[in-house]
Amino acid sequence: MLEDQRRQKRVDANIPVRVKGADVEGKRFEEVTKSVNVTSDGASLLLKHCVKSGSMLELSLPLPRGMQKSVVPRAVYETIGLVTRVEVAGAPERFKVAVKFRAAHIKQYRTES
Repeated sequence: MLEDQRRQKRVDANIPVRVKGADVEGKRFEEVTKSVNVTSDGASLLLKHCVKSGSMLELSLPLPRGMQKSVVPRAVYETIGLVTRVEVAGAPERFKVAVKFRAAHIKQYRTES
């Protein structure tokens, strides 16, 4: 039996996710979907649009504060997801997409002296 060697435990979660990106033909899209599972490092999503492995997607989701990688946790976590895997998900025009969260750009301000 193979052991699961992931660094983070997957949590089955049906969380709403807003996804913005480009499909395999380079056409921009925005889609609201749900996650299949999540970790603090990434998520699996079901998309209507086929995307390329290695592409980047903009993600907005209400991720629990303990799983967010941002300095200041927010009600809606916004990040970039690197597509690591794309599979056909049984139904036509449905794709199971795995993404790895990338650190979102966080603005930091310094006081002027």
